Order: sequence, then C-alpha cells, then structure tokens
Amino acid sequence: MARLLLLSLPCMASIVAAIPIGTESTPGADQQPRAVPQQYVGSWVCQTTRPGYNLLLPSSDPSQPLTNKATTAPTVVVQKLSLKADGMYEADSGGGHYAYDPAAKSITWLDGPHRGALTKTEVGTRTDGAPRIGFVLNQRYYGCFQPKRP
Repeated sequence: MARLLLLSLPCMASIVAAIPIGTESTPGADQQPRAVPQQYVGSWVCQTTRPGYNLLLPSSDPSQPLTNKATTAPTVVVQKLSLKADGMYEADSGGGHYAYDPAAKSITWLDGPHRGALTKTEVGTRTDGAPRIGFVLNQRYYGCFQPKRP
C-alpha cells in the first residue's frame, strides 16, 4: 500500500512522491527454511565468558579507592540449541526456522526467539576437523560445539 504525497512549494514546481506504508521489509522474510549440512544437525552447546568486576565495600574509605574492595569471579554463560534437518531449531527459549546460506556459510534465523537476537551466525570447522558454529548475542561472541559427535 502506498500513499501519494503532493508538496507545493512557492516559486518551484510541485513535488510528487509515492511513499510505501505498511510494507516493512523484514530480514529473512523472503527466505525459505534451508537445513544445514548433516554434520551440523544435532545438539549444540554455546558458551561465552563474562569478566568479574570490582565492588567497593560499603565500609571502605572513599579517600582510598584502591583498598577495601571485593572482586566478583568471572562467569561462563551457556546457551543450548538444536538444529534439525528440516530447517527448524529448538532452544531453551523456544523454537523456529532457520535458513542456511552455503555460499556465505552462515545461518539466518527466520523466526522464533533467535530472530534478531543472534547475529553474525557462521558455521565452519575447527583445526581438528570438528564442526563449529559461532554467533553474537548481546554484543558477546559465543562459540559452539557438539557435545557428542557421531
């Protein structure tokens, strides 16, 4: 649906423009689910690290900021997902469809909770020949491995 917009400007010709309304383009909307190669089908465990940070204790002297502080431990964040051979995926937060691009060796999340949340999803192989998947979530890179390889 498009609306016609007519602008009349003094001392100039009128400008006519067609502006599309309600036809938002969504990434992956024109793609059909396409499964990954067989070696990538199955369960994946993805992880990233979060560094610890320093806390200033309430009883500390503010004039000496380098003393009386506590440090939290670094943590590991784990995400689990499962890619199916029919172009569907399942995760802890729900499921949806994905499309594999063999030329770019990347995955586009078509719908579900990963659509828009996971970016830069790439597939490949490690130096030992094992398949790998990597993506960015919340500005952190996650590296993925298969817990059980056939």
